[in-house]
Amino acid sequence: MMRTFGTCATLLSVIFFPWPLTACLALGMASFEPLVPFAAGLFADTLYYAPNSGMPMFTLIGAFVTVFSFFVRSRLKTSIIPR
Repeated sequence: MMRTFGTCATLLSVIFFPWPLTACLALGMASFEPLVPFAAGLFADTLYYAPNSGMPMFTLIGAFVTVFSFFVRSRLKTSIIPR
C-alpha cells in the first residue's frame, strides 16, 4: 500500500511540485521500488517535451538512478545468515 502511495505521490509531484522535491521523492522511493525514478523521468520528459530540446535528460538521470538502486538493493538484500 505504501509503495503504491509513494509511486503515485512521486508521479503527481512531477506535475505539482518543483523538480528538487520530485527528485528527493524519487530517490527515497528507489529503495522500495527501483523503477520509480525511471518512470518519473520518463513522465517528466513526456510531459514537458519541447521540440529540438536535445536529449531527454530526466529519463537518462532516472535510468542511472534506477541502475544504481538495483545495484545497492541487491547488496543490501544479501545476508551472511542463511534463512
